[in-house]
Amino acid sequence: MSVSKRIKYFKQIAILLTFFWTLLTTIFVVYQFYNEEKHIEESSLEKIKGVAEQSVAFVYWAYEQKARALSDEQKYSIRSNFSLKELLSVLAKHSDMELDIASISKDLHAFPLKPTIKKALTQMKESEEDRFALFEKEGEKHLFYVKPMPANNACIMCHVHNDKKVGELIGYTTLEMKVPTFKEANPQTFYFLIGTYLGTWLLGLFAIWWIHARGRNYLNEKTKMYEESMYALIDMVEKRDSYTAGHSQRVAEYSKMLVMEMGYSGDDVDFIYKAGMLHDIGKIEIPDAILLKPDKLNEMEYSLIKRHSTASYELLSREPFSLLSTVVLHHHERYDGGGYPNGLKAEQIPFFSQVITVADAFDAMTTNRAYRKSLSREEALAILEEESGKQFHPFIVKIAKEVFADVKLPEHTTQMPKDLLEEMRFSYYFRDQLTGFYNINYLKFVFTHARDCQYRMLRIDHLNCTNFATYNKKYGWKKGDEFLCLIAKTIQSIYPEAIIVRAYSDNFLVLHMKENERNYAVVDQLLSQYGLVMQYQHIELDTNETLTLEILEDKLLHLENEV
Repeated sequence: MSVSKRIKYFKQIAILLTFFWTLLTTIFVVYQFYNEEKHIEESSLEKIKGVAEQSVAFVYWAYEQKARALSDEQKYSIRSNFSLKELLSVLAKHSDMELDIASISKDLHAFPLKPTIKKALTQMKESEEDRFALFEKEGEKHLFYVKPMPANNACIMCHVHNDKKVGELIGYTTLEMKVPTFKEANPQTFYFLIGTYLGTWLLGLFAIWWIHARGRNYLNEKTKMYEESMYALIDMVEKRDSYTAGHSQRVAEYSKMLVMEMGYSGDDVDFIYKAGMLHDIGKIEIPDAILLKPDKLNEMEYSLIKRHSTASYELLSREPFSLLSTVVLHHHERYDGGGYPNGLKAEQIPFFSQVITVADAFDAMTTNRAYRKSLSREEALAILEEESGKQFHPFIVKIAKEVFADVKLPEHTTQMPKDLLEEMRFSYYFRDQLTGFYNINYLKFVFTHARDCQYRMLRIDHLNCTNFATYNKKYGWKKGDEFLCLIAKTIQSIYPEAIIVRAYSDNFLVLHMKENERNYAVVDQLLSQYGLVMQYQHIELDTNETLTLEILEDKLLHLENEV
């Protein structure tokens, strides 16, 4: 699993844990507050039950007092002179309750009662036992309690209910009260629990996201360290070959532009940009002699350079670039199956690998190389079209023709050395190993890039020591090599601003960039001491003339034929 996917996975886990922790905390809060509310309901029920029992006991006490009266007139006077119901109602209000005492004959259907209250009254009449009901009133919870009042001896003796038998239901007492909320009943406990659960919830969230942040930072640091390692390798490649580094940057940009045009997401754009930057990282394993060769590669050299895609894969196969490694591995496959390293064909090749293939080819064609000049935009796009369905994916070529039609091409790109260090690295190809002067490879480069390098050649002198073999026979090869170096230094002393090339064996070419007199008397004098002769050929050049090594050889042969 890639690091980015791991980070997303850890984030999803953190979100999931946050959800479950919130759910768990909510369940505990709801459970706690539900129990507190139930406890308040039970306390309210006990309170209202006590008031109901006291009220009924008070009524029975009144009946007993009435029954003990001395005369019938006094028995009935208590009924008219003493409002017991009103007195009990006043007492109930002190406990925030509403009391009512009603006869059993009261018609329940004649009054607009809530269904739960009607049900409690009906059940009380049937069972002659206490009943209660909870109901909502104006958004508040209320408790209704009803207590039956069976007839006793006092009720019958006082002639108030002399038509009833002992134990027969004569009426009932009802009480109604508002059930306080948890916050109203116990505000200190309410706010304490709120603060406790809120603090616990926040502490849990902090722990979850702190662990997530630590894990993410660890993975990011790990990724950063590995990326820095990879980019350090790119830097090493850049120091070996500045062209390759610039090339990787451009391929990354071109690939990014292509997938953006195709409508891919930001993550995919970043992904292919990294793949483009690292697609040639395996060149770190390629020897300088092959990597920096300013000429076309032979078969053996090409087989070695093909190794760089596999080397790139091996370098990137670990996290966090494991997904990139497969894309990089196949960026030299061909759509027709003729590529390397696995000869994959068409849709077998990862699509992003094929994007990099097109970007890579376009940049290679539109930049200067030591052995050829860059192609124009039109020429490069024409080659892409020609190779569509062969080397390149047709759809990608179609997009590339639109994107690259307006892209800004690099200027003054070259594979040639830009400083002393790079010059020393190129010495294998551009410097004659014996004399230290330029060799024929550099001459090829000068002819290819004369305009870009602003070289203005006026004439070329060809110096050929015709009988140098006699010197080698007489003094030996070591002395012969030393004498060739002396000849080269002598030529340089005559023309310090000219470009001197040791062409072949004892042949030298002097490329004049300034007007000067032709004077090789010092060279002739040096050679004459050992019985040697230097032959000279001089070619005057038109400043606008295009030269190649083949054209120069033809000119020299033509001069020999004239002689």
